[in-house]
Amino acid sequence: MIWLGGTLVKVGLDHLELREPAGSRVSLQRLAGSATSFFVLSGSSWKQLGSGTRTGPGQAACVETLMDRANLVAIRVFLGAGCGPA
Repeated sequence: MIWLGGTLVKVGLDHLELREPAGSRVSLQRLAGSATSFFVLSGSSWKQLGSGTRTGPGQAACVETLMDRANLVAIRVFLGAGCGPA
């Protein structure tokens, strides 16, 4: 499991592209349907977005991923959050 933080550049039905703070871009595969979950902070807890909610580029995100050989697969995407110490 790998955590990646940065800004969403592209959000597609089958992939995400994230720009890390150092400027490098990382392409992530999405799981089919709503298996890749998106969350937003609601008060003091994380709320899962519904499958019909559109998410666009430009948002900060921390993404929980799994690595399958050379492929990174997004499992959970926490919008408006950074990974690690700020």
